[in-house]
Amino acid sequence: MVLGGIGEVIGWAGRTWSSQNYNSDAAFYMNFMTAAMFIMMGRIINLVGVEYSRLTPRAYSIFFISADFLALAVQSVGGGTVATSDSSGSEMGSHIMVSGIIIQMAAITIYCIVQGDYLWRVITDRPVRRHSTPSGGATPQSDVEGASNTVTLEKQAVSGRARLTPNIKSMLLGLVIATVFIYIRSIYRTIELLEGWNGALYVNQKLFNSLDGMPIFMAMFVLNVFHPGRFIAIGKERDAVA
Repeated sequence: MVLGGIGEVIGWAGRTWSSQNYNSDAAFYMNFMTAAMFIMMGRIINLVGVEYSRLTPRAYSIFFISADFLALAVQSVGGGTVATSDSSGSEMGSHIMVSGIIIQMAAITIYCIVQGDYLWRVITDRPVRRHSTPSGGATPQSDVEGASNTVTLEKQAVSGRARLTPNIKSMLLGLVIATVFIYIRSIYRTIELLEGWNGALYVNQKLFNSLDGMPIFMAMFVLNVFHPGRFIAIGKERDAVA
């Protein structure tokens, strides 16, 4: 989240600079917000129940974060090509950046599908696999301990739906809202770069503010309101299964 905020500040500074040096086209920036959301969802899977997920939390984080950083690396290469090339190289750099944006949008799309499948399975109690527990044990349940809002895991044989505490539901709501804003921004960026540096979208500051800056700002705002430190209490839970 912090890296994402810093990256956005640097990106907007670059956008301001490029407005004064229009022929340079050297300004580009990256978005780390999606990586933060992937980590949060993996944490929720750990708390609510891994048996409802098609991927283990570890595999979930590795797959989506790797795809996200691949997208960022491709965008970086494209941005560097734009900054150091002539007009023909600039066009190639633009296509490379579009590839990075498309990879990121594909990762977010798959993330939405996997997230939706997971929530449907939790709500309808349709686990992918049965959660193995030791003899006499049971699956964990998250619970809020008073005003501190810390999460504990209790030995109670309950369904995943019963583990959806108000805090976890709030965190999921925040993730869904943030995902929608990030997805809107990805669609805009893809179309913008496909049109090229002289396209109608790229030179329209109002559209840029509305479909690029505003979605990122709103995603960051939402994830600060529904902050994971408050709602899923990272590091505060204890494993009730030996």
